[in-house]
Amino acid sequence: MWDVTGWAAATWLKTTLALAVLVAGSWLWLGASSGLFVLICLGAALTETHVTRQLVREWTHEASLRWWWR
Repeated sequence: MWDVTGWAAATWLKTTLALAVLVAGSWLWLGASSGLFVLICLGAALTETHVTRQLVREWTHEASLRWWWR
């Protein structure tokens, strides 16, 4: 089970890091007052939420298959 937990944590970290770089780059390129920057931030937040929920769903599915808590 720890391999799936490690995979989920690593995937979440990589996704979060990529989105943070995207937001920081767009902030540097467009500036904070740009409407496009706001849309990029909203898109990154929605993507982060979706990816996190999917990772939790996959982790829960694996946990139910392996019965690791017993």
